[in-house]
Amino acid sequence: MVENISKGMKNVENIFDIDNFNIIDDEENYYFFRALNMADNKDLKEGKIIDSTGRIEKIRSDRKRYEENSENGAPKYSKDAEISLEQAYDHIKENYRKDTNCISLSSNCNVSILYGRGSYKDIYIMVKVPKNKFGKKVFVAGQYLLKEIAKRIDKYISSLNSDNRLLQILDEIDNSKTLDEMIKAIETRYTSKGELDVSKAKTRRGITYKAPTVRISNWQALNKEQSLERNKIIAKLTLLERVGKMQPIIPHTSNNNKLVRTIENAFSSLELIHYGEIEKKEIINIPKEIVDIFALIQQIHGQNPKVVRDVKREVIRFVNEGKIIEIPENSALLEDYKIRDSMEIDRIPRLAEEKEEYGKNSSEEKIFYLEKSKTGAKEFAKIIRKIVGDNPKYSEIIQYISENGYRVEPSIITNQNNHGVKLSEAISLDLNET
Repeated sequence: MVENISKGMKNVENIFDIDNFNIIDDEENYYFFRALNMADNKDLKEGKIIDSTGRIEKIRSDRKRYEENSENGAPKYSKDAEISLEQAYDHIKENYRKDTNCISLSSNCNVSILYGRGSYKDIYIMVKVPKNKFGKKVFVAGQYLLKEIAKRIDKYISSLNSDNRLLQILDEIDNSKTLDEMIKAIETRYTSKGELDVSKAKTRRGITYKAPTVRISNWQALNKEQSLERNKIIAKLTLLERVGKMQPIIPHTSNNNKLVRTIENAFSSLELIHYGEIEKKEIINIPKEIVDIFALIQQIHGQNPKVVRDVKREVIRFVNEGKIIEIPENSALLEDYKIRDSMEIDRIPRLAEEKEEYGKNSSEEKIFYLEKSKTGAKEFAKIIRKIVGDNPKYSEIIQYISENGYRVEPSIITNQNNHGVKLSEAISLDLNET
């Protein structure tokens, strides 16, 4: 079982390694993205994060901005506090606190645009992280949380005698090849109370208990191997929690349900955590058009991965050389009304027949933004062609973007139960494709 513990930790490190996600990188660096949130934009407006030329030179953490007063109270974390599972948990989405040292980044531009264009001011930075320094200040949020949970599970397992019956079940979970095998192992043992002596695990008054397998599921943001490994860790956590061998990991919580959802949120947004202030040497100022281009490239699937990688690096080179995108004055990217003018009349729904009111999220509006999204992809395909010097090596990739790409338009994008990103009713982004 000691070997399984070591193997389990290595699996988390290897299977969820950043290189297994759909990333932007070159030989030396990873490149991640941040849509400036409203606090960043306030800093920008007040001149707190720009240099004398007006370029962004740092991004402050919430903890740096935190003001201790009678209303806010004392901060939970100090400015020099080390990263911990609890602090990462407190930073991510529904648990969000304004006194952590964490700053969110995303490895996928489609996600960044969803936030930036949908909720903020469509302003972005690119964060350069040397590959030999990755994992020190910047790390995959979901992977970090899973590793911290796995450490706690392994610590308990190492205390068990070799003949303990729990080891048999934990081995079955580790050796499961499918979700069905895992679910069967858990369900069987939960109904076999004598074998586990679960009578010692008392239910707690006022708490609603769900089926033990409710946390086991496939995730849109993960591939099959990653989903299986994630479920093994969560299955072991659930088993030990339910038989009274592991208390809730996050203080002042009744169970680990919210922690599991937090991991899901982290992977759904392909979130990375930058611990501490983002410094000038890490920041590349970029226009939103560059983020759009990377987003479209990250939508590509079914094409030669080496060629896709090379076109990503052509765009990185373009950015690092300080070149500027020139958008023609008559481009549909600048004149949205031309998209509406070019729409086929018979594609506009007869609102009276559909009994819909024109307005937000109406069918007409959705069709308009879908056309805008498709037209934007075609326009950016032309720009990518210019960036790569009309190199025939990339002709198929550029044609793919032109025919299949969707520029992110928040009006036709939904977070489907926080499981991933979906474009209209017809297009879903394979955020994990490499």
